[in-house]
Amino acid sequence: MVKVKDRMSRKLNTLPMNSTALDAAKTLTDNKFSSIFIEENGQIAGVVTDTDLIRKVMAPEKSPANTKVGDIMTKNIISIDLNSSLTQASDLMDKSYIRHLGVTENGKIIGVISVRDLIHPVYTDGEGW
Repeated sequence: MVKVKDRMSRKLNTLPMNSTALDAAKTLTDNKFSSIFIEENGQIAGVVTDTDLIRKVMAPEKSPANTKVGDIMTKNIISIDLNSSLTQASDLMDKSYIRHLGVTENGKIIGVISVRDLIHPVYTDGEGW
């Protein structure tokens, strides 16, 4: 059984809480990320996704330069243990209508897994198309 820890990214990409939505958009674009964790006092306080930027900043016509990530982030990060299966991760994403999960070890977020990470092994292992 392939586990979350086998496909997750252990690099936690973060921005400080006082960053703006514009900072988040630039970071996501420049690094080809679709989510970024928000940090406060050395702790993960939330997550901002590209979808958050569209729905919470662009669609309501807020100023990206004047909107703080702390105001648009998701505070309750949906997460999964690193020893869970990819099937469990996929089911949780599907049930929660999200594309990213925080990955935890002993209750602490240590990485992220995305829907893309779930699809990638199917394609590259020759089991897909």
